[in-house]
Amino acid sequence: MGCKDHQTETCDDGLPNVIVHVATTPAPGQDIDALEPIHTDLTARDLAPAERLVDGGYVTPATVHRARTEHGIDLVGPVRVAPASRSRPGFNKEDFQPNWTERTLTCPNGATSPPWKPTLADGQPRLSVLFPRATCRPCEDRLQCTGNVDGKGRHVLLLPQPLQEIQHRVRKEQQTRTWHDRYALRAGCEATVSETVHAHGLRHCRYHGIAKTHVQHVLTAAGTNIVRLQQHQPDNDRTKDATRFTHLCQQLSDGTRTR
Repeated sequence: MGCKDHQTETCDDGLPNVIVHVATTPAPGQDIDALEPIHTDLTARDLAPAERLVDGGYVTPATVHRARTEHGIDLVGPVRVAPASRSRPGFNKEDFQPNWTERTLTCPNGATSPPWKPTLADGQPRLSVLFPRATCRPCEDRLQCTGNVDGKGRHVLLLPQPLQEIQHRVRKEQQTRTWHDRYALRAGCEATVSETVHAHGLRHCRYHGIAKTHVQHVLTAAGTNIVRLQQHQPDNDRTKDATRFTHLCQQLSDGTRTR
């Protein structure tokens, strides 16, 4: 309610996880709109990572492409899968093969469309591919593919080539165990959210206005870093809490006594 805090933290093996960037935005704003300013700030400070793990709210083919081409960042996160459609249960867009030179699309049964036409969808450039009625009507899979009973041909909307290739690649990769193992590291950011919220009162805004709130967010991140650096044990792969309970467990495991 009011403001949203976007935190960027390191997650290298054997090193403490420190928050290196904080962005404060109005709460109703979309996460994806904050990503490019964050990347610009990180690049300007020579802090741009080689790989960045983000929530699905920050990921589209366009953000993946822009992060790589403009900032050299490999953006890793789930791309929204094709919505399930009762009207078209047979084939989805990934089942069609585009020919970017001829500007045509070939369906799973081998039929090739006429050249596609540029169009707009939600204000963004798209490629409209329409298969002729005469091509689709005799197909045994027409009802499952087109979802209509009046004999119309299948209509497919493609993204521009670099974005369509990213969407197809990531949708395929994110179904594999290798991708899930790679992305599992992002779960650590939930611990950071919990730490800054419950231990440091991040959600209790002490000031009015986004500028002052941003100062609070930055100071909270700085304080979190100080605690983590103080607690970091170089011989270990992760930061540990040096609490009295931790010391007690260690002493008991060593066979010593305490009071």
